[in-house]
Amino acid sequence: MRAKSLIPFLYVAVWQLSFLFKVSVWVPLIALLIFVPFFLQKFYGDRKFPLAIFLSTVLMAMLTTPALITRTLQVSFLLSPFLNSLYYSALLSVSIVPAVFSATVDLFRKRTFEGMVLSGVLYFFSITPYSALASPGSLPKVLLYDFSFDIAFSVLISYIYIAAGRKVLTPITFFFLYSVFSFLNISEKVSPLFNVVWEIISISMVFWISYFILGENIWVRRLLRTKKRVRVRRKKSKSDIVLAVVMALVAVAAFGSYYSHTIAADPTSSMYPEITPGSLLLIEPVNSSSIKVGDVIEFHAPWENGTLFAHEVVNITHVNGSFLFRTRGINNPVDDPEPVPSSDVIGIVVVHIPYIGYALIYGRVTAAAAMVIIMVSVLIEGSPGRRSH
Repeated sequence: MRAKSLIPFLYVAVWQLSFLFKVSVWVPLIALLIFVPFFLQKFYGDRKFPLAIFLSTVLMAMLTTPALITRTLQVSFLLSPFLNSLYYSALLSVSIVPAVFSATVDLFRKRTFEGMVLSGVLYFFSITPYSALASPGSLPKVLLYDFSFDIAFSVLISYIYIAAGRKVLTPITFFFLYSVFSFLNISEKVSPLFNVVWEIISISMVFWISYFILGENIWVRRLLRTKKRVRVRRKKSKSDIVLAVVMALVAVAAFGSYYSHTIAADPTSSMYPEITPGSLLLIEPVNSSSIKVGDVIEFHAPWENGTLFAHEVVNITHVNGSFLFRTRGINNPVDDPEPVPSSDVIGIVVVHIPYIGYALIYGRVTAAAAMVIIMVSVLIEGSPGRRSH
């Protein structure tokens, strides 16, 4: 094993030691720039880096979609923190892309996908403190939210690196723009599980876009090299139909929220028998002053990190010019833990259709899984050196 192959593992070790000894993050970050000279030759000849700006814009727009749909996005901009994030993002991208993604993928040159996955594992450990894994209570959450996203994100970064002819300027640009976006003060009250599912969908779709734009698909390469029309015969399968249905359901759910009413689904039995578990809900936005006791409202639960609830209003109070709604699921023995402020209310449930909501609930998860499967299949189909039958 060449000494250069040890760089990703040294990178992770340095970061974890900085967490252990509580060293300022700037110290290991600047120290790790000593790895950059090993990759200088990979900066030259990269003409695809402008595409990183386009892909970053698409990814940023998609990551904010759930909050835009539920009208819970809040962005604040302060010049000093923003400039600080620019410095930090620049150093982070210049050091982490060559030292983790580039070096790891090159280590598995003939087994591309294995290198991509390992780069995701190393990336996760280079930004996640060891203490986050020491607590049994937080471990499932870290693995479900952070680890799954980091793997999907790393596959995309690694793929862009390969598609750019193993030049690091394009993935560095992509990583830098995404990092700056991540450090912006953006708050959203959307279910954490929904967020992680949507993030994986977003990453997978950006990967899909880059797959065709960067021309790594074997059919795209043939089209670029010949004037003859390449006819690709592809049999329709049941999986294609399932994917189309799932994506249509997700599109309908998003489409509905752009109009005056919002579409949601209730997976619980808290409102049974009035609302059957798995019902599809149509929510009408209303002014808080028009809500009355007995209405069923859809809201972001302040006691559960903004998760969406549909419960009945049992009491209304007026405090400092705003309304507070005491709610309860009619099938629950007690009221909800906290009153709901008017700012967390989406609207009143005006229509509920039994069981149809299950398609929406599981459609998001299925869509995420389907997009990841497509991402992997695309890698296998379009990898250089593989023969297409």
